[in-house]
Amino acid sequence: MREVIQRLHTYAGMLTFVNLVVFGLVGLAASLSPRPHEPIAIVRKVPYDASPNLTDRQVAEQVCSLLNLSLATPIQSAVIQHDAANHLVLDFWHANGRHKITVLEAEHTLRIEVMRNSFWSYLGTLHATTAAFHSGDWRMQLWADYDEFAMWCLIAMLISGVALWLLAETRQRWAPWSLALGSGIFGALCWWIR
Repeated sequence: MREVIQRLHTYAGMLTFVNLVVFGLVGLAASLSPRPHEPIAIVRKVPYDASPNLTDRQVAEQVCSLLNLSLATPIQSAVIQHDAANHLVLDFWHANGRHKITVLEAEHTLRIEVMRNSFWSYLGTLHATTAAFHSGDWRMQLWADYDEFAMWCLIAMLISGVALWLLAETRQRWAPWSLALGSGIFGALCWWIR
């Protein structure tokens, strides 16, 4: 029985390793870095002729496809907006950053503002993505599914760790000291980064 639990504990730890690294890096970056600032927008214009009689959603889907913004799919209702001049504004947020697109029908162009995420913001997006997130991009959906699976593996690793501790022989009961040391280090780090 103990051998099966040890294997479960080991495999669960290996399967959640990448997830824990991402979570740890995001936590360190959030704790130690200064407040994030809005990235500088790169503005460009692209020719675009909107087909007549299209709804705003259809234009949004067409523009998303034209610009290869698969990470921003499926298109949420909040993406589709209008500015004060009643131009269609599409505000696509995705793991790599943000594309704010204004459809200028009279000029037959798209005004595109591209704001790229920093590496830490990108990891922060990965950190927050779970299977509840349904992406139109297979890469993001694969990460979301792995993230969910890794969280369940972490729970399995924790439960199997407690089981191993409870099944341990008397001479191997150094776990309370390990717990005390780990808690002390955690408390010291919390105090240090305040």
